[in-house]
Amino acid sequence: MMMKSKLLLAALLAMTASVSSLVPVSPASAAAASAASSTQLTQGMSSSSVSELQQNLKTLGFFTYPTVTGYFGTITTQAVKDYQRAYLLPQTGVVDVTTKTSISHAITKRALLADALTYEHVPYVWGGSTAAGFDCSGFIYFMFQKFGIPADRTTAKALFDSGTSVSTSQLQPGDLVFFAIAAPGVVDHVGFYMGNGQFLSATRSAGIYPQALMNSYWGPKYLGAKRVF
Repeated sequence: MMMKSKLLLAALLAMTASVSSLVPVSPASAAAASAASSTQLTQGMSSSSVSELQQNLKTLGFFTYPTVTGYFGTITTQAVKDYQRAYLLPQTGVVDVTTKTSISHAITKRALLADALTYEHVPYVWGGSTAAGFDCSGFIYFMFQKFGIPADRTTAKALFDSGTSVSTSQLQPGDLVFFAIAAPGVVDHVGFYMGNGQFLSATRSAGIYPQALMNSYWGPKYLGAKRVF
């Protein structure tokens, strides 16, 4: 399992090598970005914004052309549609404000996940939300705060009551996954979905640790997933 977690960390670090300039952003920067995002990106355009789009989609695994071209052609349109389908957006092939925001959030979450794995084996502490020790919801709060994602220090149940529901087949890295450990059907545990059927959470036995979402222990306790950012 240690080797698997190291491989997962290496993969996430490789995917997020180009995202440091995107996250987190200050409120002023966010306002400027929001104003800049009012212009749609559509097929036929050529610009540095298209290059940035292609690089982000490549990081996320949707733009598979060997090089970033800066031209919004049919390959980029298909990559946008594939992204929109995966992230439950209208499949228009047009990059509007909603799609731009979603892509920015997805990039942020890839960087967050790569960093989250560096806390592996930090011990479990009831109520903990610092690098000295975490409980499950405290770890979510800590990572959200670190990457500028708005969050309150709350419980797994409260997190489950927020965001947009995501089916198991539609899970994307950074979605929150929820479990019932103490009593059937009662949410009391939360973690980050990492991709490839793995999730990361604060466990009493091993601290922060990646595990298989549908293994013999966690699978029967799984209650669902939410996308909160």
